[in-house]
Amino acid sequence: MWPAVSVLVTATGLLRREGNAPLQDTIQPSGLIAMNASQVEGWNFCAKQWEECTCNGRVRWGHGDTWKVIDAPGDGSFLTVKCSIDHLKDILPGDDRKHCQCQGKVMSKNLRSPGLPASLSISEGNVQIEEKNAEWVFCSNQWQDCQCNNHVRWGKGHKWKVISPDKLGALFSVKCDVNTLGDPVPGEDGKHCQCLVSRGSLFEKQLNPMLLRQEIAEASGARMVSSCEIFEAGKGSREGQVLWEAVEPFCSQAWEDAAAADPSLHAGPRRIPLSSLQKLLQSRVDPRFVGNYDKLVGKDGWFDRAFVNYFAGAPGSKHANMTEQLIRSVHMFSAQPIVVVHLGSRTPDSWTAERFPRLLLFHAAPMGPDTHRSFNFNKLRSFLMARARTGVELDSDQFVGPGVDYMFEMTEKEITKESPLPVLPVHFYSFTEADTPQNLWWRRYCPDPPACTAHTMRWSHAHPTWTFWSLPFVGRWLRRHFRDEHLPQMVSSKAVLLADLAVAEIPEDEDLLNVGTWEEKGTKQWCKFDNDYHEFADMLSWQPENGDHTTTGDIASDPKFYPQGAAKAFFTAHNCKDPAATAKMLDEIEERWKKGLYPTSTITYKGRFFESGRALREAHPELPCILEHFLPYNGVAETSTITYKGRFFESGRALREAHPELPCILEHFLPYNGVAETSTITYKGR
Repeated sequence: MWPAVSVLVTATGLLRREGNAPLQDTIQPSGLIAMNASQVEGWNFCAKQWEECTCNGRVRWGHGDTWKVIDAPGDGSFLTVKCSIDHLKDILPGDDRKHCQCQGKVMSKNLRSPGLPASLSISEGNVQIEEKNAEWVFCSNQWQDCQCNNHVRWGKGHKWKVISPDKLGALFSVKCDVNTLGDPVPGEDGKHCQCLVSRGSLFEKQLNPMLLRQEIAEASGARMVSSCEIFEAGKGSREGQVLWEAVEPFCSQAWEDAAAADPSLHAGPRRIPLSSLQKLLQSRVDPRFVGNYDKLVGKDGWFDRAFVNYFAGAPGSKHANMTEQLIRSVHMFSAQPIVVVHLGSRTPDSWTAERFPRLLLFHAAPMGPDTHRSFNFNKLRSFLMARARTGVELDSDQFVGPGVDYMFEMTEKEITKESPLPVLPVHFYSFTEADTPQNLWWRRYCPDPPACTAHTMRWSHAHPTWTFWSLPFVGRWLRRHFRDEHLPQMVSSKAVLLADLAVAEIPEDEDLLNVGTWEEKGTKQWCKFDNDYHEFADMLSWQPENGDHTTTGDIASDPKFYPQGAAKAFFTAHNCKDPAATAKMLDEIEERWKKGLYPTSTITYKGRFFESGRALREAHPELPCILEHFLPYNGVAETSTITYKGRFFESGRALREAHPELPCILEHFLPYNGVAETSTITYKGR
């Protein structure tokens, strides 16, 4: 509501006392006060005559020494006034210099949005706000939420809009995007939000320590757990040496100097400088989770097994809530830890070691606005920083279900020194050259449609699993992207000319993982274990009397790789964008699982449940995707060379089971004489 009393003042003094004033467009002169320009300071130009003025304080209308002043609304909302004689009367007849001024922050009408709370205001122009004992700290990238308790600025470089709350000190969130805040730097994709942080404040202590000065981060108790120095010091172990191979280009000036002399490693104009690459490998464990770290991580700094996630989002935001449900699901259905690499400014206070005893919260600095790379390349950074011997990647819009730990067993069997590439699940959509001919990589991997001889496998979903043997692949392709390297033109083994490819032009992590796999002639692919969460309704509707029957459909076929479609396994859910719905589904899954009303195996194909990946492979040896090492799509055991009677055997044990009469041995089971040679336990002549 408007103030009950207003006053009209001119240079000659008090004229009259007025009553209540109506709102906005219906404001009348009796609802105005006017005063001498010298009586109140801090007035800023707001609008010319016939224009509209929006202000987060009082507005005055007039010129020189004569003004009419409109008080700000008492509820803290903005004041918008049409600066014309039709609405504000003509207190200076014949003077065309009349205009509106604002006592406070001038709001730009074209920057207002329904998404901006009424308690926040945007300053017009390149406003500079400085405060003693305070500094601007990164808060969020474009399209993310910034949470702050002071002024926020939005833009880049020397061009900023300042968002100010009515009351400093209280937390608020703002969406940092052009729809909400306008576009202070058109065409710049590095726009971001910064928060003005008071030094030594409680708010500062709650921030991502990798955004703060080193001495502050150290004092917070956030221990450094990954860095170039840590990785180089650990290269004496087998895993450490493999990791150093992956990260040396991000760390070493000597490597960079050698690369400068190698034409195949030429770095382009979009390269990220070495000094910035070094910082991208640094992370600290949150002080709340140092105890978890000491319990769950080996003395060498490695996890044996871990899920790995990356995220940024203010506490209470959609992404933070989605990530919380993911963490919760791991604690419900897995025995393994989850590493969450946080790349924003703050995390929820409710995330504690007591609540989540297998959560490891790592903080890392976000990629700077000048990198011009997708946020999702942080996924590959997180693999390098986590140091997991066996890892399973999880996005924040996923959750895990019963049986998920089987994925670690699958991964350890499939990804070895001899077969080191990470393995990704088949995508529900094929994304072939015919589907997406505009994608730049088809000039290299399908210059010969429809054969596409360099396209080695169907499009994969960017939810890889890996072992430490895969880390050089991860580092190699992240390096190529971040250094703006090119893949040179070449002739394939089929005499097809493959075009060159600028790696930094590959826009997203999923694209890069697929391109890297094709370039290195990968063929292994998991069956679809990351299904849309809506499909979990089929698991929830299962009853014990259904046995191995299911109504779940298969992944759609394609003519080249999956003419019969692909199998599914409901180990994880994807597309979980509604945290409340996710929480409800997790509760229902857990309840039915504990009561024996949930399938004991969620591997499905052709309308049937299979008790294991082995059983699926035995029934469908022609299936290209895998869920357990047995007989991959080509009908032979890729990582076994044991043969007898025209057949490959996956192990010496399998050979012995099939041929117990065979005198020679490759694994102790039943040697040639039919008894266990290494046992001296006897009874009844056996």
